[in-house]
This record gives sequence, structure tokens and C-alpha cells, in this order.
Amino acid sequence: MARSTLDRELQELDSQIQRLGALVDEALDKSLQALATGDLAQAGMVIEADSTIDSLRKTVEEHAIRLLTMQQPLGGRDLRYLTSALAIAGDLERTGDGAAGIAQILLRMAPLRSGDGIVSTATTGDTQVSEATALRGILELGREARRVLQGAMKALAERDVKAARYIWEEDDVVDVRYHLVRHDLMAMMAGAHAIPTLQNDSKALQRVTYLLWIAHKLERVADHCTNICERLVFTVEGENEIIASSEKQ
Repeated sequence: MARSTLDRELQELDSQIQRLGALVDEALDKSLQALATGDLAQAGMVIEADSTIDSLRKTVEEHAIRLLTMQQPLGGRDLRYLTSALAIAGDLERTGDGAAGIAQILLRMAPLRSGDGIVSTATTGDTQVSEATALRGILELGREARRVLQGAMKALAERDVKAARYIWEEDDVVDVRYHLVRHDLMAMMAGAHAIPTLQNDSKALQRVTYLLWIAHKLERVADHCTNICERLVFTVEGENEIIASSEKQ
């Protein structure tokens, strides 16, 4: 295969990966909209669309493997990119699974709503928290996770190692938001707060548990994006650079 043909194949592979990233971002956006509005039809659409994400991941993997098995020797950077493409496709597909997982949780939560809406509350320090305030925190966590995903895909498209390293560090911001949300949700069901809450609303504990699961899935989005950024650094700069970067964390 001539170099010009290989370059076209690599460009096509890159386009497929970017398309996969766009589908995952769309799924995440729709799952967050469903969370914010309670739109179960939207949640169902996210679940149905997950098969398209799975199919495109398979296409990317098959394309990368086909190029890897060509008889023509590949340059170091090409080889690093093709092996990274397999890992990146996997991280994107799992992020899509997370969005579908959030949608599935929303369907499970629907019968658990109390008659007058979300009412569970607790006081932490001088601040009163409730399922409603925790939900706002989760939505903010989701927006931050989407921002990291979009930044990672942009850095990948532009082969921008500096941006990738910056996004890599942004995972800490998502982690902080996640721990704040988790703290509030657990405070609502801890100690003396739990007894009156459960007396008034027997399904509150189930809802809080589901909200914790949603928050965890959003936190994992940033972890997958960190992996993508690591693979980009590896593609551009090689193994020694990615090992050095990992040791700094």
C-alpha cells in the first residue's frame, strides 16, 4: 500500500473515531437532559442509540486491525496511533455505556418518585441539602464531564499534546465535584437524618442510591477521557513521555 493510500486510510480512521466521540457526547447530553427534565422518552432514545455506538466501535477496531496487519512496515508514530485507536475506541464505547446506564437508572427511578416530588433533606454544617440540590450538583458534574470529553476529542483531532495534558489534569476538578455530590447524598441518609426521612418516604434510600450511581458514572467519564489523553501523548511523543507523565501524578 502506497504512503498516500495509507494516509487516506489513517484520515478515515481518525474521522471514524471523531464520529464515535460525537455520538458518545450526544448520548451523554441526552441522558443529562433526561435527568434534568424527567423525560423518559429521551432516556429510551439514549438506550436505543447505544447499539450504534457499539457498532461504530467495532468498525474502528476492525479498521485499525486491518491497517496493523498490512505487510508494509509502519512508522513508529503510525504504529502508536493504530494501537492507541483500539484503546481510545474502547474508552469511548464505555463512556457511551455510561450514558446508557444513566438512562436505564432513570427508568428504574421513575416509579420511586414520592407523590409531591423530591423532598429528602439534611443539614451539613450550616448548609441544608436535599435531593433537589444534589441533583443540581450532579447536573453540574455532568456538564463538567462533557466539557472534558469535548476537550479530549478536540485535542485528539488536533494532536494537541499541550491541551491533552491540561485536560488530563482537569480530571481532578471532576473528582472534586463528584466527592461533593457524594458527600451531600450520603449525608441525607446518615444517622438521625435517615429515620424521619424514611418514615415519610420509604423509597428515599433507593432514589439516593440511584443518584449515587449516576454521579459515579459521570465521574468515570473523566477517567476515560484521561485515558484518551494519555494515548494521544503516547502517539505523539512515545512511551518514555507517557511513563514520565504518569509518574508525575
